[in-house]
Amino acid sequence: AVALGLDRGLRFETPLMWLDKAETWALADTFGQLNLVREQTLTCYNGLIGDGCGTCPACILRRRGLDQYLADRVGVNLRLQHKQGR
Repeated sequence: AVALGLDRGLRFETPLMWLDKAETWALADTFGQLNLVREQTLTCYNGLIGDGCGTCPACILRRRGLDQYLADRVGVNLRLQHKQGR
């Protein structure tokens, strides 16, 4: 539907769509940006940057994903590599 109003083709890239939260943290860590993502991004429904409020559904999912990644970096990275075709 979006492309109908354009004179040229349109392609949406969604590199995170098939990753779970732990794999997203692994990807950030792969690029040396784990702390940046942890401290300077917004997930919280209440608008709190970083760890957020800790109680809204978005903060709970974010925290659960980070905890899973930190508890099993090797396993999560293997899953990420598999999804990336490596």
